[in-house]
Amino acid sequence: MKATARPKSREAQAERMREVWPGLKPLTVLADGRIIWIGPVRGFQMSYKVSVVWNPERTTPPLVFVRQPMIAPRPGTGWIDIPHLLYDPESPKDSALCLFDPDQNEWCSSMWISDTIVPWASEWLHHYELWHFDGVWRGANAPGPISIGAGMNRSEKELQNVERA
Repeated sequence: MKATARPKSREAQAERMREVWPGLKPLTVLADGRIIWIGPVRGFQMSYKVSVVWNPERTTPPLVFVRQPMIAPRPGTGWIDIPHLLYDPESPKDSALCLFDPDQNEWCSSMWISDTIVPWASEWLHHYELWHFDGVWRGANAPGPISIGAGMNRSEKELQNVERA
């Protein structure tokens, strides 16, 4: 039987984050156990203020949200067209970045957030900046559509973009 690595504790993750990403400050530990780090992460040409949200009490992976400057759709497109976004239809500006394929078990709680999630967010921002410039996503893709909009037919997409405008 194969031994599995033990999950990293909140304290161990926080200490490692301080060492590797000193600019990402732990904002708070919330009553439900979530810890939130906020600080700068660099894309290709810009630095972005992001928040990394993780709850060690749950099996869900950390989420990364871009706070400043906000990400935005390319001109003539909608939020559903931004590649690799965990799209929040109620509040598109609060959508998290899709950094890995969960079906492939690319992240687990025994991994360091500072060595996986944060560098992946930096890489995502790099690809986002280039995509925003020319519409070509150069990052890796999981199977399936590259964005919510790519999986819709034209009339569904037009309706979605009109409703969210």
